[in-house]
Amino acid sequence: MTNGTQRNESTNGVRPDAAPLGDRELDLLWDSLPPRVTKELEQPLDPALESSRRGRGNRIYPYLEGHVAIAQANRVFGFGGWGYQVVGEVNLREIRNGDAKTGEVRTSNAYAATVRVDVSGAPSRTDVGFHAVNDDTVEGHETAYKGAVTDALKRALRSFGDQFGNALYGDPAKAAAVKEAAVNSPGKEQSEDPAEPQLEALRTGLINLGAEQGFGEEQVREATRSRTGKDLEELTVDELEPLVKSAARKLKERQQEQKAA
Repeated sequence: MTNGTQRNESTNGVRPDAAPLGDRELDLLWDSLPPRVTKELEQPLDPALESSRRGRGNRIYPYLEGHVAIAQANRVFGFGGWGYQVVGEVNLREIRNGDAKTGEVRTSNAYAATVRVDVSGAPSRTDVGFHAVNDDTVEGHETAYKGAVTDALKRALRSFGDQFGNALYGDPAKAAAVKEAAVNSPGKEQSEDPAEPQLEALRTGLINLGAEQGFGEEQVREATRSRTGKDLEELTVDELEPLVKSAARKLKERQQEQKAA
């Protein structure tokens, strides 16, 4: 351990001889989502997964179909790593629209649903969905009922980012630009021999983030081995970066919890 690291530990009240972490404590250094998942969530959406439909102003809008969003969740989080639940009742609502010129009032029906998405290691995400009844039959109501639940599920998943189509919504021109960038930009090449200064900065950053949470250097190294199966010096830049980001998110969460307490 260098003198700089020792001073950092002393400043943050960390004991250099801190005891090894127990199994349940090993993940305290990180935010709850494993680096593999957070790294996947940071990637742009594959344009091949997009669908399109005509919407307001006769414009074409990109979106993800419900089964695609579910398949993405299974791929990113794992089949046993997530789930969703309808919260409360799925309500049928009557909507009255008045024509300002003629004064005519038209009535239509739609279902509204609230869905909570639970992902292992992350806070629950809840959102609402809506689907109009286009055919006043049993089948029409069934379609709208299910559509409201699916819409709510997709909206809740969108909070996890671009892998669930978050960048597709809003300005169609912006969405098109995001899609074009994803198609045309070259893939990030992993460096087989990254610059040592960058590696050293990442290692030091990870140790310091651990120190700010009350962990000694050996505890950080132990947690790193437990999470990756490698020693700290064996990790590449691409392996270290998500660990550092994950530790920084965890530290931010702890600081926010302390302020709220």
